[in-house]
Amino acid sequence: MPDPTINLVHVIAAGIINMVLGALWYSPYVMGKLWMRSMGKTEEEIKQGFSSAKMGMVYVTNTIASLLFAYVLAHIIKFASLNTFTQGANAGFWIWLGFVATTVIAGYMYESRPKMLYFIFIIYQLISIVLMGGVLAMW
Repeated sequence: MPDPTINLVHVIAAGIINMVLGALWYSPYVMGKLWMRSMGKTEEEIKQGFSSAKMGMVYVTNTIASLLFAYVLAHIIKFASLNTFTQGANAGFWIWLGFVATTVIAGYMYESRPKMLYFIFIIYQLISIVLMGGVLAMW
C-alpha cells in the first residue's frame, strides 16, 4: 500500500539521478569503453545484441527498478528520521555496503565474470545510492 507521506516528486528525482548517472557512467567518456573491453565486446557487438524492442524493454525495466529503489530508500530514510544530505548519504553508503555490494558479488563470482565488471558496476551503485540517499533525506 502506498505511503502518502512519501513525496513522489522526490522519489522521481532520486530515480532520475540514478538513471542519469548510469547513462553518464556507462558512456564512452567515463567507463563505457572499459566496460565493453571487460566484457570482451565491441560497440558494434553491443548494438547488434539489442534490437529496438529489446533496448526499449531494458530502459523500461531500468526505469521501474530505479523508481522502486528510490521509493524503498525514501521509506528507510523516513523511518530513520534522517533529514540532512550527510545523514542520507551515510544511510545510502550502509545500504549499498550491506545489501548491494554483498549480494551482487556472488553472482559475478558464480558466473566467472571479470572482476573489473564487478568493480565498474559496484562503484556506480555506490555513487548513485549515496547521492540518492542524500537527496531524499534533505527534502
